[in-house]
Amino acid sequence: MNPMTPMNPMNTLTRRSLQCIGLASLLAAVLPGHAQTTAWPSRPINVTVGLQAGTGSDVAVRNVAEKVAAALGQPLVIGNLPGAAGLLAAQQGIKATPDGYNLVALSGAAVTTLPHMQKGTSFNPVRDLVPIAMIVSFPSVISVNRSVPAQTFQEFVALARKNPGKYTYASGGNGSVQHTAMEQLMAMTGMKLLHVPYKGMAQATSDLVAGQVDTAIQGVVAVIPFTKTGQVRPLAWTGANRNPLYPDLPTLHEAGVTGYNFQSWTALFGPPGTPREVVARLNAEIRKAVAAPDLRERWLPNGMESMDLDPAQMAKLIREENEQMAKLVREVGIQAD
Repeated sequence: MNPMTPMNPMNTLTRRSLQCIGLASLLAAVLPGHAQTTAWPSRPINVTVGLQAGTGSDVAVRNVAEKVAAALGQPLVIGNLPGAAGLLAAQQGIKATPDGYNLVALSGAAVTTLPHMQKGTSFNPVRDLVPIAMIVSFPSVISVNRSVPAQTFQEFVALARKNPGKYTYASGGNGSVQHTAMEQLMAMTGMKLLHVPYKGMAQATSDLVAGQVDTAIQGVVAVIPFTKTGQVRPLAWTGANRNPLYPDLPTLHEAGVTGYNFQSWTALFGPPGTPREVVARLNAEIRKAVAAPDLRERWLPNGMESMDLDPAQMAKLIREENEQMAKLVREVGIQAD
């Protein structure tokens, strides 16, 4: 260029603009904020399950994860952390990076019940967990041994009220879901039953069948073989709806216990700050997965079903259960083993 030739101000402006654009692009590529503009998911998603491997909940999470992974184009990597009945997994999940790549699957008990029983539990499930989607629920029934002279739930309530403390009920231990479910039912019906806690429901079921205890609330699959032989008599479903396994069996609500609704469940959560768009996408994909006919057919004989809730409905359910359990634990003085 001739040193005497004047510079074109437009050329100078163009060069400066290009330099600025290049610098902005470079910064966007290296600064943390750039991750927010990357399409989610761009890598595998970690899911910690707060229950033992091989349990019904664990199997359900893995079933759903397989379908969701296919829809998202990224694998869901499942790991189990069952310590402290799921509370360890909950605490780990709360502290995870809220980027949609670190999620936790927890039982309803770990979220709404155990925090009120375990001393030193520092988290608040309503405040500290972001509800994403329900994975599975387990329909339960209240059953009696065949020696109990009651054909209906109303007849059993009448017997129990007439003979307070005579009839016994089994649970999987102090503070177990079977314990809290029956305590809530007694509070709502005026029954007074004697609690017999076991270390898990396997022995409890055996003793119910043998007549060592009179009644129990438990998952329906555990009692099906013994209802067929007549050793155990189911009286009512404990959840809000009937189940095809026993379509003629009424719910407790239908049997006169207005508002009673117990059904154990497992759901997916994220840490505080999980992006709303991630929650919405996961909720949609999980609801599609659990509605798939092949999954429903696989789950039904195993006493598993889905709960079709959006995040807001799920949050409402958790809030209500949390309040109910806080009140029950405080008034009855329930403590976990």
